[in-house]
Amino acid sequence: MPRLTFRSTFTRILCGIAWAIIAAVAIGLLVSPGVNAAPALVIVGALGAAALVAGILWSPSISVDDEGVQVDNIALRYRVPWAALIHVDTRYSLQLHTPGRRIGVTAAPAPGATGSLRAARAHRRSEGPTTPGTRPGELPNTDSGRAAALVRDRWHALRDAGRVEAGVAETVPVHVSARIDNLLLLTAGAAGVVLAIVLG
Repeated sequence: MPRLTFRSTFTRILCGIAWAIIAAVAIGLLVSPGVNAAPALVIVGALGAAALVAGILWSPSISVDDEGVQVDNIALRYRVPWAALIHVDTRYSLQLHTPGRRIGVTAAPAPGATGSLRAARAHRRSEGPTTPGTRPGELPNTDSGRAAALVRDRWHALRDAGRVEAGVAETVPVHVSARIDNLLLLTAGAAGVVLAIVLG
């Protein structure tokens, strides 16, 4: 089965709005006759701000393939083999539970109170009443609900096909590494913004 990747719809929209604002401000500064900032500094500052937005809002994701789940948070990457996964939860955000570890997924936050009400109403209109006790984060029209379904569908399909070894979760390592590429992007972005402010 193919590798599938999920990113939060809400943060992608925020990212697009932020990029549009950054571009509008930069263009305004470049064409305004009353602004003395050097064009190069304006561009460096805008690119730095855009890089920060990308690193914080766009880059978090969760992916599934036949080997396991990969969680890309802002600073860390987790690689969770299916045999190490014991529970998927959506209480505060999508969380993957392995023996001795709980991994929060930045790309799949649970909805707040207002978002929960909207999601529940939308679900009732399209699918009918929810099961009593269903958490808002489990609803299929929320980021956490969609991401949880992505993980569970692949996990259960592989388990039912006999491709996930049972009873060995304690012995299967979860690999954790720094997201060097994203950390460099954030560092470069912050440097660009600071440079534009200090020299502008």
